Amino acid sequence: MTQAGVTAPESTVCALIEDIFGALGFTVAERTVLTETLLEASRAGYHSHGVMRIPTFAEDTQAGIIAPAVAPVVVHETEAAAMIDARRCLGPASCVFAVEQAGAKARAQGIGCAAVRNGNDVARLGAYVGAPARDGLITLLLVNDAGGGACVVPFGSATPFLSTNPLACGIPRAPGEPPLVIDISTSVVALGKIRMAANKGETVPEGWLVDRTGKPTTEPAGFFETPRSASLLPLGGAADGHKGFLLSLIIEAFAGALAGAGMSRGNENEDQGNGLFVLAADPQALGMGAAFAEAMEEFVAGLEALPRAQGSTGVRLPGARASGGPGGPYPIDGPTWARITAVLDALSLGTDYAVTPAAGGE
Repeated sequence: MTQAGVTAPESTVCALIEDIFGALGFTVAERTVLTETLLEASRAGYHSHGVMRIPTFAEDTQAGIIAPAVAPVVVHETEAAAMIDARRCLGPASCVFAVEQAGAKARAQGIGCAAVRNGNDVARLGAYVGAPARDGLITLLLVNDAGGGACVVPFGSATPFLSTNPLACGIPRAPGEPPLVIDISTSVVALGKIRMAANKGETVPEGWLVDRTGKPTTEPAGFFETPRSASLLPLGGAADGHKGFLLSLIIEAFAGALAGAGMSRGNENEDQGNGLFVLAADPQALGMGAAFAEAMEEFVAGLEALPRAQGSTGVRLPGARASGGPGGPYPIDGPTWARITAVLDALSLGTDYAVTPAAGGE
């Protein structure tokens, strides 16, 4: 019988992360970064990249894929660039470090970049680009799966070869205005949405998945078989997937080859980690500080003034569903909660945490 899902208040989520990752040997700073990263995603409604990632990070640590209490190091740098060896440390910690390195170099040189090899899963990319954008830096983050995680078919094939290869960009606006935060995968949909549907026993919309012959399928279970019997289409779907495919190639070049992290090669192993590339630019360096902000506000005002299309709520800017303050309760589906309780049992932590059975027993 499948274990029922639960909902958890934010205090419980914080306690779970603190207890599990404390027992696994992570430092206070690492636990803080992980808590902030996962809660940011769930507060913004991206549960597949938030609370649901708790068991994944824990299981990867137990398997020796993630190394606790290890800090990323700069192994090569110039005034405008830094190459970082994450040394298999906690992925969010290495991403925060890389964004800080690129930002510091952009402040000094006008533009800065950082690349990360030997990295791990960083969860939701949008969590990292909002803060530098609020401080005035345009920040671009590109991520691949370092040669693993083949789950997306290249346009023209039905065989998975690419990972979801996401990208995020934080674009500053005038002081006091929320930045534009773009966070997308180069697949037609994020992998996490396929996992959530599978965990809930639901089908997915047609146009997301194809089987090994290229025929559309709405059954997510095949996505998690070994080898996969269902794979994601690139952004644009069956008709226009060349667009997502080409974007994915760009990310492979920067986050895979340039970072030395590894490029996609059809390996369906999901535990290869992440390769990262971060680019930060300071509009002030081009003498465009105030002018850039003015141009952005005029642009945003024009978008917001457009009449609504029939049946639409109007233009919604990226970042409009930005992370807020403390929230919850957060949904945790049955399979994910079962994995969390298995981790708790393995660490002898017990399962006496304040949760509520989910409505409908999901």
